[in-house]
Amino acid sequence: MKENFSVFYRRFIKPLIRHKVFTLALLLCAMVVVFSIWSVAVGNNFFQASTLKNIMNSLVVTSFLTIGAGCLLLSGNIDLSMAAIGAFGSMVLALSIKELNLPWWLSIILALLSCAVFGLLNGVLVNVFRFPAFIATLAMASVARGLMFFLSSGGSDAAAVHVAFDNDVMKYIGRGEPIPGVQIGVIIMLLFFIFYGIIISLTKYGLKVTLVGGNQNAARLTGINPKLVIYLLFINSAVLGGIAGTFTAARIFQGNLNALATNQFTGMTAAILGGISFGGGSGGMGGAFIGLLILNTFQIGMTSVGVTTYWVTVFSGIILLLSLALDFIKQQRQNKSVGV
Repeated sequence: MKENFSVFYRRFIKPLIRHKVFTLALLLCAMVVVFSIWSVAVGNNFFQASTLKNIMNSLVVTSFLTIGAGCLLLSGNIDLSMAAIGAFGSMVLALSIKELNLPWWLSIILALLSCAVFGLLNGVLVNVFRFPAFIATLAMASVARGLMFFLSSGGSDAAAVHVAFDNDVMKYIGRGEPIPGVQIGVIIMLLFFIFYGIIISLTKYGLKVTLVGGNQNAARLTGINPKLVIYLLFINSAVLGGIAGTFTAARIFQGNLNALATNQFTGMTAAILGGISFGGGSGGMGGAFIGLLILNTFQIGMTSVGVTTYWVTVFSGIILLLSLALDFIKQQRQNKSVGV
């Protein structure tokens, strides 16, 4: 009996304990306990069903940015234009419904296609012109913002800050609850995390992404086309940004110039915190989801105990710095272990 337990422990329990997702889950539990006690001390109640609902609802928009950023990070690339492209998509969506009187589903398709064009252009800059992804996507973010101002102004010098629209289906997409207490966005978010988690962990394409992130030359020698993988990932990233913009527009009933402005680095932080290496080649969607859950729990928890929004932003930046530092240390150790 003792030997059977020992075998079971070595084969199942020990690998689980060593997995980063397990560590992140413990950190999340500890955070919940701390905020629960702290909030009671200041006269609030963090540990309640409404808090969980708020946390899950707050994940939705950023979750798509996290998935897109995570996939690209796995390939050793970065996209700093996701938020701007997503905001552009929300403006296209709003104008399509309000000005062109298109049906909601066609407006969404048009918005996502326009975002995909930006993703394709990012891929061209990186693959054809050899721009570093950081520079290419930063420039593309400016292009997307500029075009968004042009669309909102109708070509004049005065840009409208937002373009409001009215559509019952979009309102349901933004705030509808097919299950009482659970918004449709939460369900779609979880399905996306499961879908991308399966692709990255269990399919040949996921293996290709990881291999490209580990070493493009080695991946090329195994018959993989790194450029094609990178094209698809940049398009995927842009479309996911567009989905984030769609949910933002559906929640506030408008396309807004400032949409997603604070979400860009949150998604990237969640992916890195969740174990996806900034240098590529390792990580998964399970860790990214828990990383995002930790960040949002931290932000809502800090608010519940009376910490001002400004300090929450400061601490979130510190978390990003710590995540990058730990990832850098991990990469250095891995390089030493293989003699690089």
